[in-house]
Amino acid sequence: MSKARAVFFDIDHTLFSHTLHDVPASAYTTLEKLKENDSQIALCTSRAVEELVNLPQKLRDMLDGIVCAQGGVIIDHGQIIAAKIIDEGDAERVIDYCRRNELVIRYSGVHGENSHDQHYTQEISDLFYFLYKMRPGQTLWKHQPLVNIIFYTKDAVHVEAIRALLEHSHLMVMHFANEVTAADANKASGMLELAAHWGFDAAQTVAFGDGYNDVEMIRRAGLGVAMGNGCDEAKQAADYVADDVDRDGIYKTCLHFGLIEEENHAEN
Repeated sequence: MSKARAVFFDIDHTLFSHTLHDVPASAYTTLEKLKENDSQIALCTSRAVEELVNLPQKLRDMLDGIVCAQGGVIIDHGQIIAAKIIDEGDAERVIDYCRRNELVIRYSGVHGENSHDQHYTQEISDLFYFLYKMRPGQTLWKHQPLVNIIFYTKDAVHVEAIRALLEHSHLMVMHFANEVTAADANKASGMLELAAHWGFDAAQTVAFGDGYNDVEMIRRAGLGVAMGNGCDEAKQAADYVADDVDRDGIYKTCLHFGLIEEENHAEN
C-alpha cells in the first residue's frame, strides 16, 4: 500500500498517549505527512462527542472526520452524516436493569450529550476525568434517543443478563466498560460508512487500534494495525503489529508501509 486514502485511529492508547497526555510528536508528524499526501484522517472511537472536547486543539484541527460512540455517530468535517439510534425498548430494559441492580451507566445522545443515570461512583467519575478531562453529569434518562450506553461491571452474570434483554442492539463486552449500540453500529461499520461517503472502498482504508472494540475495524480495513501495547485479540486480527504508542508505533508503521516518507526531525 503506497497511499492510504482514509486512515482511522482509535484514540486512547493508540493515537493518544496517557503517559504524555497528548499525541506523541512523531504521530503528529505522521498525521501532517498523511494529509500532505491527500489522505483523509479520522478518529474511530467509543468516546461520545462531549468526551472529545478536551483533546488537543492541534489534533482536532487536523481531523477530516470522526466516528464516535462506537459507530453511533459519524461526522464529516463537523457535520453529522449518520446517527445510529439504539432501539428504545432495548435502552429502557438495559437502564431499568442497571437501576435495579445499582450498576453505573453512562448514556449518550445523538449530539454527544452524555450523563450518568441513577447511580454514580467517584471512582468512575475520576476515571472519566483521567481519560477525558471531563466528568459526565447525572440526569435520569427520560427516553430521549440514545446512540451509546456504557454499563460498568466485571460480573459475567450481569453482562449475560443484559445481553438477554437486547432484541435489536449490539453489545461489546470489555471486562468493565461494556457498550450497547444499535445493531448496525460499531467501529468497523462506522469506518466503512465514512470511507464510502468520501468515495473510498475498504481496500483503501487503514485502521489503527489497540482494544477489544477495535478488532473488527482492524480486521475489515485494507490495512489493519494493532498497537504493540494492545490486547492479544487486536494483534491476532491485525495485518501488522506496530510498536507501542509511546515508542513511535504509528510513525514507524507508516514509514514501513510507505505511507509517508522519512522525517529527519521526528523522535525515534
